[in-house]
Amino acid sequence: MTISVGDTATFRMAGVERRTGPFTDVELRSGDLLVFGGVNRRIYHGVPRVSPGTGRAWLDLPPGRLSITVRGTGLE
Repeated sequence: MTISVGDTATFRMAGVERRTGPFTDVELRSGDLLVFGGVNRRIYHGVPRVSPGTGRAWLDLPPGRLSITVRGTGLE
């Protein structure tokens, strides 16, 4: 799972087997949470665009975006 903080970003997802299209783009705003599960945990993904100045001023962060990622290893 990833938590987005700061400026709005375009989060781009491709397939498990390839980095090229077709793509699915999702707009992530500050505070949004995106969860990957099952086979989708292994998809190619990235952020091709961040929209400057769209973060909430009260966060008092520099321009840009923070992506906080949490992963379960499955190890016991």
